[in-house]
Amino acid sequence: MRAILVLLPLALVACTSPRAACERDALHDLRVMDALIAETEQTLARGYALQREPVTRPRLQVCYGAPLGDNRVGMTLCNRSETTYRERPVAVDLGAERRKLTSLQAKRQDLARSAARRLAACRKTYPEG
Repeated sequence: MRAILVLLPLALVACTSPRAACERDALHDLRVMDALIAETEQTLARGYALQREPVTRPRLQVCYGAPLGDNRVGMTLCNRSETTYRERPVAVDLGAERRKLTSLQAKRQDLARSAARRLAACRKTYPEG
């Protein structure tokens, strides 16, 4: 069962056409930059940043596998740690955030030109869709 879960994403990637894979790779950096710009704009709109931090708590669970005799599998209660995440507000220098946004937007223009060239190369190399 575990092998199927590991191989399934690989099989789905294998189904992707070479042109689609090339275009996805060509746009990767631009998508990352767009996400960073959106995050910075949200921080400026809120006036503070959100920092993601892990929170670990004990969780009481039903655990299987405790032998009961006659080779039967039993159940018992056990404590396990569960990690979740929360977002904590953090103060930021809004001036620095504005400068960062300006820098990201300028870099995005360079990345957009580069992505356009790479997309054109993908379409030239793999003409069929």
